[in-house]
Amino acid sequence: MDRVAGVRLKIERAKKHIKVLDAELDTFCNTKAYVLATKEKPEIEHVTLYIAEIHPIPSELPLIIGDAIHNLRSALDHLVWQLIEAAGGTPNRDTYFPICQSPQQYASAIGKGEIKTVSSGAEKLIREMQPYIAGDNPLWYLHQLDIADKHRLLLTVTTRVGAWWADIGEMAIPFVQTPRPLILGEEITNIPTTTYKRTGHKNFKLGLTITFGKSEIVAGKPVLETLNGMADFVSSIVSGFEPFLA
Repeated sequence: MDRVAGVRLKIERAKKHIKVLDAELDTFCNTKAYVLATKEKPEIEHVTLYIAEIHPIPSELPLIIGDAIHNLRSALDHLVWQLIEAAGGTPNRDTYFPICQSPQQYASAIGKGEIKTVSSGAEKLIREMQPYIAGDNPLWYLHQLDIADKHRLLLTVTTRVGAWWADIGEMAIPFVQTPRPLILGEEITNIPTTTYKRTGHKNFKLGLTITFGKSEIVAGKPVLETLNGMADFVSSIVSGFEPFLA
């Protein structure tokens, strides 16, 4: 196996976790996240549709998120290991891909794990990617989420995006609203009583996404979009180092 193949296997493993997560989230959002109910308003000849129940995120989903994040972080550590070996060095237990917020932290990091033995071109790339130079980026988010996942489950919340759908006759009509979290008892819309009797509230569907909770560094960001972005980012990093792995 060439040097980069093992690194990319870690990325592919992360992508498999993300694919499983996508399917699980789709099922949850479409069938298990909430229960809608109605109350009549005869004075205006409407029926009000509201959120009667909100169900918690399945306990296994944060585990899948954590597994995907850890595989992506591990891919970077594997990358540095291969860079050191390709340059003739000997990796050790302190070998990892440094992700630092200051020049002092970076100087300390490259003094460990034999990173100083990588080629000058590879070291320059590693340094230029550091958050204290590049600013906040997926690399820093990935690093912080991986640290958090070592100590607790990553927190997620259900958020209602700005749309819901109603089947009117043979058409599914979308209604756009301001995005906001699901709130127990929240009224979604008022429906003319005649329309409701024709369609039934089971034909109404909320457009949902799952976001990271307030305690995370990526608070409020959609989980799937964030993870896919991180996977693409790590893959691009690996591609940039391929010339130094020959």
